[in-house]
Amino acid sequence: MDYFEALKTSQEQSPPPAAHSPLPLPAMHNVEETINYIKHTCSDLYFTSDSDEPVQIYQLSNPGLQALEASISKLSLPSAHDFAVFVAGEADTMEDFVAEKKPVAGFFERLCNQQVTEQQKQLAESLKRAFDVLTEEPGTDSACYRIGVLPNIEVYVVMLIDGQVVGIKTVSVET
Repeated sequence: MDYFEALKTSQEQSPPPAAHSPLPLPAMHNVEETINYIKHTCSDLYFTSDSDEPVQIYQLSNPGLQALEASISKLSLPSAHDFAVFVAGEADTMEDFVAEKKPVAGFFERLCNQQVTEQQKQLAESLKRAFDVLTEEPGTDSACYRIGVLPNIEVYVVMLIDGQVVGIKTVSVET
């Protein structure tokens, strides 16, 4: 067998690229595993609007959790206004300020459809699947917040797991 035949044979026998994140889905109510999963899964994802912005891990700090404690103690994420005040301070009084709370499904539909490579599409699908699985039990919640002043809207896609708020953050440039 010559070199080219051997190369072709090895390519035919190679497994296809992974159709998901390199990590297994995190265990229910395990915030540390969830954060690690999100970090690895979103490392190569971009959100496309009028520009391509990276998708990054987002976690509320302990002071942030205390500020939102009233809503979290009800086992639900806060209103768009309360989240906006926490993230942007009193900026929500500015003209053209956007503060919206939406279901995560719309964000993930857009994110999954706009990825360029097959690997990016698979990672986006894995992230969506993790949000779906981790927030289906009682005591969990998820939301997509759009906060900011046009043209730069910060997008937070977060979930409430075991009293912690974790998820992803990106920017939507809307001119």
